[in-house]
Amino acid sequence: MEVTPKILLNIRQVTEATGISRASIYRQVKAGQLPFVKLGSRTLFRPADLQDFVNRNLQVSD
Repeated sequence: MEVTPKILLNIRQVTEATGISRASIYRQVKAGQLPFVKLGSRTLFRPADLQDFVNRNLQVSD
């Protein structure tokens, strides 16, 4: 059986997948750094937007 990837993730799934705290995620949302989808009272995130956010914040030490 093939599992279809979710196109939207809730905040719990985002924190589990990224290791970033709920508060930090919401700070990034408020700062306009992390796009989100608002459906009623739910705040949801697209996996591609999360990947873009991580890629933009990737740092390599010299």
